[in-house]
Amino acid sequence: MQIYQLILLTIGAYLLGAVPTSYIAGRLLKGVDIRDYGSGAVSGSNVYYSVSRWAIIPVGIFDVLKGAIPVAIAYPVLSFPLWAQASVGIAAITGHNWSVFLGFSGGRGFATMIGVLIILAPWELLVFIIAALVGWGLLKNSPLAMLIATAVIVPASLGLPEGPLVMAPELPLVRTWCLLGMLLLLIIKRLLAERVIPLGNRKQVLLYRLLLDRDTRNREAWIYRTPSNVEDPPKKK
Repeated sequence: MQIYQLILLTIGAYLLGAVPTSYIAGRLLKGVDIRDYGSGAVSGSNVYYSVSRWAIIPVGIFDVLKGAIPVAIAYPVLSFPLWAQASVGIAAITGHNWSVFLGFSGGRGFATMIGVLIILAPWELLVFIIAALVGWGLLKNSPLAMLIATAVIVPASLGLPEGPLVMAPELPLVRTWCLLGMLLLLIIKRLLAERVIPLGNRKQVLLYRLLLDRDTRNREAWIYRTPSNVEDPPKKK
């Protein structure tokens, strides 16, 4: 592995991840800035509720590919070691969450993370899907179920074998540290979001963001907000 290859691929992964698929869908299909609607996130779920339900399919596929393609190039093509593959994958998620093309606003990172896991850690992806489905079935809360599922795969990676595309010997705990890094990225994104926290309500709002991925308990009022609603629209920082 040449260091310049890693640098170039990491930059490329960030820029590919930063392509704001959901924002583009909002502009093309409805002529709106998706950041002014619903959760304010540039995400597939916000496209589903604020733009078009069918559009979540191409948006979701592209967001997954944004994570899978750079990592696939890192190993099957360039034979990068696992830690370098992980770096490229984290760069793609970072680009999705904080897109340079949108003033460093973006989505939540789950679809792009799934793309990374397809190549880097498919057994952990299977655990993630099972944990997310079980969590949703028990809690009826998809944001919390997704967060729990992401947290579960960190310790689960300690007992799972490497994926079929990871042919080089792994350094100890590389996958675990990579998955922990992804989890932290998702948590930081939820807490920071792209919205100003109301004065005097900081702790409660941060808790809602972490567990519910929104600023209030009222889900319906949150996901269907528009700039003309009586509810305040998302405020960009």
